[in-house]
Amino acid sequence: MAAVSLPLSLGETTFSALPVSPSGIRKRISGHVERVGVFGGTFDPIHSGHLISAQAALEELELDRVLFVPAAISPHKTDVPPIVSSRDRVEMMRLAIDGESRFSIDDRELLREGPSYTIDTMRSLLGDYPGVRFIYLIGADHVRQLATWHEISELKNLVDFAIFSRSKGEVVPGDEFLRVHRIIDISSTEIRERLAKGESVRYFLPSAVYDYIMSHALYKSHPPDAQA
Repeated sequence: MAAVSLPLSLGETTFSALPVSPSGIRKRISGHVERVGVFGGTFDPIHSGHLISAQAALEELELDRVLFVPAAISPHKTDVPPIVSSRDRVEMMRLAIDGESRFSIDDRELLREGPSYTIDTMRSLLGDYPGVRFIYLIGADHVRQLATWHEISELKNLVDFAIFSRSKGEVVPGDEFLRVHRIIDISSTEIRERLAKGESVRYFLPSAVYDYIMSHALYKSHPPDAQA
């Protein structure tokens, strides 16, 4: 089972802590600097596109692991909370990454009050794991919004950004970003919309996540402006 960084108590369910360190983020050999990808988002729900993109990042960027960091409140959509509970989102993520030892969930944004600012998350991670090189993974559609991110100048000093795109012909501005060359045209928004209309999403999701959504009747209806 992949690791969850901290205990997460949500409602009646408590997810036990399986520490990322020392078995995960560490210098495994002398002189090796751990390279860790940070993949943030609401993951409402996590889907196959997320996993394929993370796998591509592992390979192309030569990462040691990828941390999936679910947001409590998206800073750009503070008035629109995720559709399902944090407990359901984390459980779907646990099911999705089960069996891949290089994928872990870090729940610190869910345990923190207020908007889930990336700068706060990275300061916290760097405080916990000094010496690790963190690479923040984002879609090309977010690059033009980076200037609006909270304390973006300081954030760029703390992490490198790696960009992957969803669509062919997508132009990504800026030469300072690392690139992941993988095209996956799946979004959580489309999955929610299809579920709300009673359309199939079987092949958009890992089978365990699909079964969880079906058994818990999630996303049967949702507001049109829900978080992506």
